[in-house]
Amino acid sequence: MAYWVGRRGSLGAAKEASRAIATAPALWVPYNSISFDDKAVVVDSEGAVGQIADSYESYVVKKFGEGEVEFDLDDKFIGLILTALAGASPSSSGGPSNYVHTYTLSNTNQHQSLSLLVQDPNVARMFRLAMVDKFTIKIEREGIAKCSVGFRSAAGQDWTLQSAAYTALGNKFIHSMLDFKIAATTASFTTELNINSLEFTVSKNLEDWQDLGTATPSDILNKQLQVEGSFEIGFSDNTYRNYMLDGSTKALEILLTYGTNNSLDIQLPKVRFASWEPNKGVDDIATEKVEFKALYDVVNTANIISTLVLKNQLAAGSY
Repeated sequence: MAYWVGRRGSLGAAKEASRAIATAPALWVPYNSISFDDKAVVVDSEGAVGQIADSYESYVVKKFGEGEVEFDLDDKFIGLILTALAGASPSSSGGPSNYVHTYTLSNTNQHQSLSLLVQDPNVARMFRLAMVDKFTIKIEREGIAKCSVGFRSAAGQDWTLQSAAYTALGNKFIHSMLDFKIAATTASFTTELNINSLEFTVSKNLEDWQDLGTATPSDILNKQLQVEGSFEIGFSDNTYRNYMLDGSTKALEILLTYGTNNSLDIQLPKVRFASWEPNKGVDDIATEKVEFKALYDVVNTANIISTLVLKNQLAAGSY
């Protein structure tokens, strides 16, 4: 086998029509880094055999896939990730120049699974039952918005090398396309805040469902959902310090817009401000880092993520 440089690898993904049944890639993503691959749990037999050695046999008791993929946030591939994140396919309307994909958070513990094909010039591995464990968006000044996704899956299978297709790539979201807002309610978003950086994370706390008689999990289930993040902003008053101290809750919106018909809109109906930390370096412009945590809105029966809408040029059924 020939040696190869990492950027010759490729990653394809598809929604599984039947859970844990391998599905050929529907979309390919130009990733920036990937650590997703086969993993194993190995246990040692530690019985005494008259020697000071700590063990004399070992056994593979579990095989699975795990790791993280980072890529530039665009308005097409992200739709497939959002299906796995929200737990179900979106309802879609419009088109062909302005499809609107509206996701609703599924209040279940068996969210939609994906198939991931990880390949290089020599080998290909298909990972069934791929579930999103952690989803993070990071946006910094003078950069492209980044998305990192942690996955867990069933153990990989050898697969036939596929021809990756990058002919229908999405539009990249860059820092200047962000519209970040905080208001009393989701109905009152008005003024955009001029922030310096943003990080948004959804954690799904996956758990393998491991049956006796097999080394591969029979299912992977999502448990409690956590939504949190942080942003940095110029330190001009005590607004966010006071929010932290008095326990204020607000609504928050993260809106990325490319042109007229391409966008990603995330709205959180109720967030508390978990932490506030000023930065007053003597040679730096004073800033403050604010951490937030989203809450379920009991009064209005609004999901912890009340709005999750993607607009692009991919037809209904793509996700």
